[in-house]
Amino acid sequence: MKKLLILLVLSVLLLGCSSKSVSENKANKMGVEIAKKVKELYNSTESVEGWEYLEMNASGKTYNDSLKFIVKKPDKIWMYDSTYNAYLISNGTYTWIYDKDKNTVKVEKETPSHPPDYVRFIDGMLTVFNVSYVGNKTFDGVNCYVIKLTPNATNVNVYGYAYVTPNYKLKGIYFKLNNIEYNIVFENVSYNVSVNSSLFNFTPPKGAKVYRVIESLKIYRFKDVKKAQKYAKFKILVPSYTNGYEISSICVYGYNVLLEYTNGSKEMLIKETTLPTPYSLSSKEVRIDNVTIHVWTENGRNVAYFKKGNLTVIVNAPMNEKELLKICSSIIEQS
Repeated sequence: MKKLLILLVLSVLLLGCSSKSVSENKANKMGVEIAKKVKELYNSTESVEGWEYLEMNASGKTYNDSLKFIVKKPDKIWMYDSTYNAYLISNGTYTWIYDKDKNTVKVEKETPSHPPDYVRFIDGMLTVFNVSYVGNKTFDGVNCYVIKLTPNATNVNVYGYAYVTPNYKLKGIYFKLNNIEYNIVFENVSYNVSVNSSLFNFTPPKGAKVYRVIESLKIYRFKDVKKAQKYAKFKILVPSYTNGYEISSICVYGYNVLLEYTNGSKEMLIKETTLPTPYSLSSKEVRIDNVTIHVWTENGRNVAYFKKGNLTVIVNAPMNEKELLKICSSIIEQS
């Protein structure tokens, strides 16, 4: 289940916008007005249902993914990824991630950090990005407003365009990241749909392997890695290079270990787990010592994801990609 908030810059000429050029100030004002109407309409609804279709082009190869989503506010989510035959279901208290092919279920006591992209993109238009109107274009058969999105933080290096229908629903997104092109189309989006609350509860099927990460798990917190190791279910991998960050605590809970590092007011998190954990579909791949590292940007921070044996390692930090990969390399070197 892998979906995320990232976007790219194209020229107005490439977009093929049909409307006359407008001044920068007017374009910015119109972009904000359109984005506000999109968000106001969505905020006025109690539920939303639709399909997301993703096409990703990389190195001459095309990959496709399709996802059905249903959201019932404030915090109930149902998603089915037909490409990976996997479900994500949340009732606002518990979240289940069910891989039907592997017959595995991950249970967490939290609301998903990654709601459907339809919701993420709407929320991000006025919080993560500066917006401007660049014209109109026919997108997926609909004459849409085209909104250019430019990150409002210097440590976010992704740009993009959103396509908005005349009735202020999000129709699609186009972006490019690390020479990979993404086209997202939203179809059959309906607001205020009637949804039975039972849809947002899940009972694992018979024979499924269930991983539970819930409140009943005792959390152990340490200052010393050697002490933490006595409680961990696997060998804790500690980076030999930290870019000036110093370890502040190690949390051990269930099949997870979280190493917390600080550098002044900045924080780096390294999560290590044997539970099934997805990476972002928007990530790019980097190879270090025959290990594939997936790298992406999330909420203004760079994230790296890789596997070493049966262990998944995720490094999340407010630093540039080069330094992040040096930290990953120092972890990979551990025996």
